[in-house]
Amino acid sequence: MRGPKKWTEQTIERYLKEGRGKGEGPNYKPWLNVGEFSSRGRVHRIRGLKTNREHQLFSDVERDLFMLLEWSADVTDIREQFPLDRDLTMEIAAAHGIKHPYYPGTQTPAVMTTDFLVTKIYNGHPVLVAFNAKTTTEAEDARSLEKLEIHRLYWDGMGFAHHVVFDSTIPKVMTRNIEWIRGAQLKDGERETYPGFFNEYARRMTDELVLRQRNDTLSGYCEKFDIKHGLEPGTGLRVARLLMQSRVLMPDLNEPSLPACPLQAYKVTASVGQLRLVGGN
Repeated sequence: MRGPKKWTEQTIERYLKEGRGKGEGPNYKPWLNVGEFSSRGRVHRIRGLKTNREHQLFSDVERDLFMLLEWSADVTDIREQFPLDRDLTMEIAAAHGIKHPYYPGTQTPAVMTTDFLVTKIYNGHPVLVAFNAKTTTEAEDARSLEKLEIHRLYWDGMGFAHHVVFDSTIPKVMTRNIEWIRGAQLKDGERETYPGFFNEYARRMTDELVLRQRNDTLSGYCEKFDIKHGLEPGTGLRVARLLMQSRVLMPDLNEPSLPACPLQAYKVTASVGQLRLVGGN
């Protein structure tokens, strides 16, 4: 069970007072944070490009699902490690003959958490959708399935859709491409060569790609772009990745190597907008 080494009612009360599980966007506080305990699996802290805050992810499958959710144009907010109302989950468990989870070594009923509560725009209106990300091993574990049933019944009672996503169903090529694209953003503490540097060259690259047909790969074109504009090697490819993130340069995310794709495989939208550079001024 995730969390402190010894859960108590006092711990839960303290978390509630800290506002965990509350807020939206940059102000949301997840119920659990990666650094609060040792984990048997891989954990990830990822700066959200839509929320502008650090997301707490407790497995590779959570990381991969997060990549897909954030990339989706209709997703506006992602709240991870979202706590469920404990009184309600205990009521659901009792009503359906399911043993409610307790914190190991205690008599304290656990606060169950859904991996992601996502806000999506559907027909012009925001709707909430819950997701749990699991491994295929968990799909074969009877106890894991029982707990997922509590999640399903909880969200069904709230009137919200609940999806279980297993790692075997996640398109790995697509998630790695998204990870590669979003990695072009400015890192915390990183500064541009001068203010507006990447926006300037994004506009130049967009103008070139819109006006000219090129029989070249993306990487080949970007190398020539660097030489033409006197830029350090790799700058053009980073600009192209920023254009992909801002949906100006549209890739096929199922391609195993985006740099090796011909430029003709990319769709270029009409104009470049203001790029969101995380960590920049």
